[in-house]
Amino acid sequence: MRLTNFEISSSIELQSGGLFWDLHNFADFDGLELIPSENAAVMRWRVSASTPNPWGSVENKFSGVELRFEKLMFLNVGPRDEEMPMSEDTCLSDVLRVDPNIVHEQPYMRQVQDLRDSFRLAFSFQSARVIEIESDIVKLIPML
Repeated sequence: MRLTNFEISSSIELQSGGLFWDLHNFADFDGLELIPSENAAVMRWRVSASTPNPWGSVENKFSGVELRFEKLMFLNVGPRDEEMPMSEDTCLSDVLRVDPNIVHEQPYMRQVQDLRDSFRLAFSFQSARVIEIESDIVKLIPML
């Protein structure tokens, strides 16, 4: 997978064009869309318009962000912890690069550090749901 215009700067934050996108503290996950006609998927996050410092970056004034996965190769949406409130489904806890060749239920046990290796992205949420995705390329698209 190739991250075309962003990097993962921490387990909860993306960086693109000098802007930071804190997906844990400021943003709510808005959904996952599968686009079969384009063999693509899109994940969306939004921030509250009333937040004075959206994304944890005063320079970043965008109301949302999309991650667009093109030439989709793998997509898995795991179960949530039924005892957690539904609000925890919108709160990201980690973004991990994982090795698709290692079999283990926990994505943390499959982490890769070197971006030259083949990897998938695993998005872990506070509700214990994990969305794991692999594509040829992924782009960060700011939303007004």
